[in-house]
Amino acid sequence: MGEILRHLNSPDFHKPKVKTKRSTKLLHPNSRTALNIVQQSRRHNLKLNKAKERASRLDSIVEKLLWFQSNLENDKCYSKFEYTELVERYFTRFDDELEQIEIIRSVGCRKPIQHGARERSIKLAQEHELMLFNSTGLELPDVFNKKNFREFMEWDGKPQTLPRLKLMRFVKPKVKT
Repeated sequence: MGEILRHLNSPDFHKPKVKTKRSTKLLHPNSRTALNIVQQSRRHNLKLNKAKERASRLDSIVEKLLWFQSNLENDKCYSKFEYTELVERYFTRFDDELEQIEIIRSVGCRKPIQHGARERSIKLAQEHELMLFNSTGLELPDVFNKKNFREFMEWDGKPQTLPRLKLMRFVKPKVKT
């Protein structure tokens, strides 16, 4: 994400294309030129915000895939049950951090909202991912196909090479009794 943000913050990224003549005269706020400058500035800010949102979404996908890459065994062929256990372990990846927040909160006269933003963001992300896993499916690497699994394990972790990976929607399997 650092490379993407550096590009977004560069001075050449989507400069407004309206050029005004440098003069000593001030523009009237309701003039066409002034309105055009404001419109170009708004458009520039909108493009910048959308690019930042895209970069953060891509960063979260890359982070998730890197977690799976580091926790999958290279030679193992996974069944749906084993993959489900791995996904459930993925949901508990922040449990240690949440415990630390609770310990810090319980010590002394700490304010209860000291790490509230981080705790809220973790819980919202976990709830959202769990809801996706139980309903429409969580987008995960395809480990059932050997070719796709090998490509995923050889992936370098760069967002630019993400489109060549084969991902699938994995839904929590229904248990038959």
